[in-house]
Amino acid sequence: MKLHSIELLDFRSYGQQGFGFEPEGNLIIGPNGSGKTNLLEAIAYTSIGKSIRYHSDSELVRQQADGFVLAARYVTDQKSDLNVQLSYQENRKLLKINDVISRQLSDLVTRVKVIYLAPDDIGLINGSPRGRRQYFDFAISQLFPAYLALLRAYLHVVDQRNRLLKAEHSKAEKRSWDMRFVSALLDLYPYRKQYLELLNHELQTEFSEISENIQQVKVLYLPAVKDAFALDQDSLLAHLDSIASKELLWQRSLLGAHLDDYSFRTSDNSMQSFASQGQKRIAVIILKLIQAKLVKETTGIVPILLFDDIFAELDAVHSERICDLATGDGQIFVAAPKEDIAEIFSSMTVIRLGESS
Repeated sequence: MKLHSIELLDFRSYGQQGFGFEPEGNLIIGPNGSGKTNLLEAIAYTSIGKSIRYHSDSELVRQQADGFVLAARYVTDQKSDLNVQLSYQENRKLLKINDVISRQLSDLVTRVKVIYLAPDDIGLINGSPRGRRQYFDFAISQLFPAYLALLRAYLHVVDQRNRLLKAEHSKAEKRSWDMRFVSALLDLYPYRKQYLELLNHELQTEFSEISENIQQVKVLYLPAVKDAFALDQDSLLAHLDSIASKELLWQRSLLGAHLDDYSFRTSDNSMQSFASQGQKRIAVIILKLIQAKLVKETTGIVPILLFDDIFAELDAVHSERICDLATGDGQIFVAAPKEDIAEIFSSMTVIRLGESS
């Protein structure tokens, strides 16, 4: 799919401004503070209905404004228009797809595929387990939209079960919520397992030679309970029984998908501990490029790639390789502060933003 144009009203640093884009790709060049990242964040917002950078909706409103509006015109791979409008005002968000109000943001995630790459992505390796879970949950939902509803249902059960553990309850009540918890967990795990298998296959094949500095990259799943993907209902219930006293003491669920983590490895060593910052940056870029490839192969939708100033700390060799892997039949947006980015993406149209943008 391709983004034809976007209109911004009172979004971040933008008062009222519109942009038209070329289908092959667009270079967004301007000094720091000129609005490059804000523009990319607006584009990403029209694909998932929330900030890709984890800002709250209220933080996205321009100063002294009381809300914002984003209107994007996409062209699908079947050459039909897909118009997305999102507005936020008085703590209420409204989504319209082709002028029809949509009550579920999942409708948007199903139809619009955008992948955002930024320097902060290194936090997927260096950062918290919560950040990694958020990334992988989103990546899985882009391939398998049904995962979103299952995740919401699971988190609801976790919340209700935690409330139970904080209050007086009978054994029968706890067993009932244990059963619901395990059932919801077993609905999620096959999706996480399948995504990791697809990801690691790509890491071992097409994306294994992108850098001589990183060898044998893979991502491991670190569950709160050993061999979680292989466990059945009875095994999980038995494990819950074994930690029942601890859960009552801590008054919360002590195993499950909301606690599990992911580990990036290179040559069987933890990248968090043993890889350089440069190796980590390349690894997360590879991760996002694989995400794009899997979206295309699984859904049939060619995703849009947003590169937010990721080339500044890469050498020319790696920049060229990433350019070769990224360019093809998809649309690319590259934001950078300097004109030399045009030497790498020489065929793209340049959009220049000034200090007052």
